[in-house]
Amino acid sequence: MKRDTITKAIYGGIKKGIQVAIENKCYGSAVILILSGIDSMAFLNMPESQTDVRKVDFIDWADRYIEFPCDEKLTGSDLYGARCAMLHSYGVVSKMSRDGKCRMVAYMSKAIPEVRFNPDVNKNLVLVSLPALADAFYKGIDRFLINLFTNKEKAKIAEERLKSF
Repeated sequence: MKRDTITKAIYGGIKKGIQVAIENKCYGSAVILILSGIDSMAFLNMPESQTDVRKVDFIDWADRYIEFPCDEKLTGSDLYGARCAMLHSYGVVSKMSRDGKCRMVAYMSKAIPEVRFNPDVNKNLVLVSLPALADAFYKGIDRFLINLFTNKEKAKIAEERLKSF
């Protein structure tokens, strides 16, 4: 696979789009692009026999690759619920959060710690710094691509899928 394809699709497409949205204060758009980007990474990681990303693929990818430098974490389920909330209603409430299967995720500007959760205030809500979420996603992509392309079998599948990006 030519490095050009990865550079154009992931670095010049996915990552650049998120950065442009953040720089232009289009925060909701940046969140949607990050969450859609996680879907795209899960797509690259699927077995060859699978054609569609499933909820479990998204959750597994996020659990493995999205990391923050603080003690509090977002789970893959939190992020999947956030994905559903943003894509379906441009909000923070999803069916999963209503059913108690994840926390609602709300967004804030730069903050340390990057993820804040206080169950005494609201046990169903977690706050995440949008710039930190973007950074965690970018670093997750980088680790994922190294893992992906060191496995010849998975690399071959991903190369074919990247052509559609």
